[in-house]
Amino acid sequence: MSYDFSKYEIIKYFGINMAIPEQVYSPHDDTDLISEFMLEWIKKFDSTKENLRLKPIRILEIGYGPGTISLLIISHLLKNKVNFYHAGTEISPLAVETANYNAKLNKLESLVNFLDGNLFEPLNTKELNKPYDLILFNPPYLPSEPDIINESNRQLIDLAWDGGSSGNEVLLEFLNHLSPYLRNNGEILFITSSLVNKKAIEQALETQNIQILEQKTKHVFFEDIILYHCKK
Repeated sequence: MSYDFSKYEIIKYFGINMAIPEQVYSPHDDTDLISEFMLEWIKKFDSTKENLRLKPIRILEIGYGPGTISLLIISHLLKNKVNFYHAGTEISPLAVETANYNAKLNKLESLVNFLDGNLFEPLNTKELNKPYDLILFNPPYLPSEPDIINESNRQLIDLAWDGGSSGNEVLLEFLNHLSPYLRNNGEILFITSSLVNKKAIEQALETQNIQILEQKTKHVFFEDIILYHCKK
């Protein structure tokens, strides 16, 4: 049965129309950090020139939630007349339905591949399996709190923040399986928190021969949200 999105007010996020149910992760400070970075990143494609490359830029977003970042990127690549291919994976079935609804809301449904499944598992065709130029992930990055949230009261939205006992478990699984899906000189962008062990993250990147290009930090309440921009 399809979810009834009509009861939700349409919000605008950087010009993108969004309907977001309570059990789907809405844009927060971490979303802003990635979005602001990507708007600058896209500027390197100058629409006044012949567009630079015949092959499409291949973009993969893991954990796309309501589609916020993917739809923002796609809308701006279109404005700059950049040839691209998009795919995304998402573990929450409701978020998958939400993202596809929001794609239609913005008339971008023919340009997205919003897939249902965990991390890289849905990339099971020849086209989906080809390495990507850019991979983005805003993972759940907070340590589990079993005294507060456990199997007796867990909700769908908890998938968006619960990063396991260390807070790093989902991100490290992503990094440990990343390499075959990222082309040489490809870039990755992901979010983590000052509450987790950065050394484990950086060791995983080194193991995959991925170089950290820069980090951007935003302080929010009790933590620093950290954006990693890296290159293979």
